Amino acid sequence: MILIVCAMDSEANELKKEINDLEAVQLTSQKFYYKGTLKKKEVILIVTGVGKSNAALFTGILLSKFKIEYIINIGLVGGLSPLKVGDKVVIRDASYHDVDATAFDFGYEYGQVPGQPNPFLSDSNLLNKAKFALAAEEVSLYTGDSFMTKKNNRFIGVFDMEGASVYQAANIFNTKIISVKLISDVIDSETQQEDYIRFEQTSGNTLKEMVLAIL
Repeated sequence: MILIVCAMDSEANELKKEINDLEAVQLTSQKFYYKGTLKKKEVILIVTGVGKSNAALFTGILLSKFKIEYIINIGLVGGLSPLKVGDKVVIRDASYHDVDATAFDFGYEYGQVPGQPNPFLSDSNLLNKAKFALAAEEVSLYTGDSFMTKKNNRFIGVFDMEGASVYQAANIFNTKIISVKLISDVIDSETQQEDYIRFEQTSGNTLKEMVLAIL
């Protein structure tokens, strides 16, 4: 069984239309997941909600309930020029841009959760498969509980509010993971927020096609 994880309904709606025998299953009083088959493979789709806590919580619950072969994390990310709105990227590794335990002299790196690796790595076979299927660049992903509007010279890659938390859950449950993302906005550009609002509403079909290509 393959677990597909995204944050928002807009990222999942088109993909849900492709899932055969789609069934909505209540997970909590406020959350459903969806199961069925996609390209003859059993899949579960979860829309976690925005933010690190939501992503880690609901990914972890499903990893504890089901035997998952691997995770596909999809969604929108902010990028740095020369990346452009609509570009596809494949995530090589993921870490946090808002975690700092370096005050303790225990050898932690900036962005590292104590007791966890830094960075979290995509499965190498899935990484190569996704790069070939999408003809996309591989990049580093940085996650934090803020929408990034200013460049930070410490980090070169793409930015979201969930991805590294999905990777952390995958690491805890020893589950393979790959993440494929769409650039929704270019950080520090004059039209960043307008670009994001416009692109979010039209991105679902491309995200669907990216998942189908990997499968």
